[in-house]
Amino acid sequence: MAKPRNYLKLVRIKQWYKNLVVFLPLVFTLSLLNLDSLFLTIVGFIALGLASSALYIRNDILDIDFDKQHPVKKLRPLASGKISKKNAYIIFVLLLSSSLIIAAIVNWQLVIVLIFLIVNTTVYSQWLKKFAFVDLLSVSINFIIRVFFGMILLDVPISPWLIFGVFLVAFFLGLMKRKSEIIILKETAILHRKSFSRYSIRNLNYSLIIISILVILTYSVYSITNDPTNDNRLIYTIPIVAIIIFRQYYLSEKNILAKKFSEVINDNVTILLVILYIISTISLLYIF
Repeated sequence: MAKPRNYLKLVRIKQWYKNLVVFLPLVFTLSLLNLDSLFLTIVGFIALGLASSALYIRNDILDIDFDKQHPVKKLRPLASGKISKKNAYIIFVLLLSSSLIIAAIVNWQLVIVLIFLIVNTTVYSQWLKKFAFVDLLSVSINFIIRVFFGMILLDVPISPWLIFGVFLVAFFLGLMKRKSEIIILKETAILHRKSFSRYSIRNLNYSLIIISILVILTYSVYSITNDPTNDNRLIYTIPIVAIIIFRQYYLSEKNILAKKFSEVINDNVTILLVILYIISTISLLYIF
């Protein structure tokens, strides 16, 4: 019988942080202090988390043979044989059903958004992950879908600049992860994913530079033209965003991130900078 911690690893609750973007509409429409809006967003976050866990399990089932050959992924509960496919399927159905039920209770439109998330993830798993850069496009679109989920939850609009910024940040982090994987896997990379044959450290570096510039420019334009307070106070957070991006690129050049490519952000300095950005943004929007 599988141990409880193996099931916790299977559902990957640690990866729920990717769903935190659902809080962006709450924060940037100045609704954070509205308890009803906050409660709805937390419920939405849980629904997205359940759906994400279900999709991770489905991907693990589909990729089990490849994962068994991977230096890190072979330790996952399914690939290592600690959890059977049958039990994994049962958990997948339970989590996905729970997510859809919660969404339907809150707003039937959320079910449609979840279906888009499921379809995009499925298309990615079956086909798009085989194509370089197209795979990252699909992953980044999933983050946009999460933002729309938050918008529908609260029935509020959000700046297209902010949405585009989320897309760019997701793409940037995807590039970082691909670079780390190629550094670790080296000549065996293509055995784990066909798209790796089209990636190289050189083209990934060029892409990272371009996306880094776009992230900073997009956030700057948003802070100047679409600041929800209409007084451009968010411009004071631009340097923090820039330093976070530069820090991540610096770490990738030093190959520091390569040892833990399963975690997008594993640098303590970056984590502190992200916390500083969150505190600064909330303070500027709600206190000063």
